Amino acid sequence: MITVKPTDNSELINKYGREDAAYLIMREEDKEIGYICIAPFKSTYEILDMSLSISKPLKREEGREYAPLNANELGLVEILIRAAGSFAFNKDCWSLSVRDKSYFDLLKKFEFISSGEFLVLYLNKLFSNTCCCNSQKDSK
Repeated sequence: MITVKPTDNSELINKYGREDAAYLIMREEDKEIGYICIAPFKSTYEILDMSLSISKPLKREEGREYAPLNANELGLVEILIRAAGSFAFNKDCWSLSVRDKSYFDLLKKFEFISSGEFLVLYLNKLFSNTCCCNSQKDSK
């Protein structure tokens, strides 16, 4: 069973030098398989970092082509995004955003849209009856 919960590990929380950052750790049984780090920024929660225990990076490194994820890997990313969205919603925020352009290729698959220097996902899309992830479409 996969769970995603905030951690109280102060080393992780302080990694970005921000006391307001939240690390949500994804575990399967007792094994950590990923995380997402978010922090409040104006009226949104910004994704600062995320990772999965897979061989492909989630970020597109400069000068390199983005390595597409399979449907299972995209599903794990979706779980992280939904957990972050739920956390943000519980803090009275209505969107998730990301400013780190190296995540743009990945997050565009999850209905994040351009807004200035950010990509933004409005949480009403995330929690509507339709799946935010295009992984099912991509895998066919």
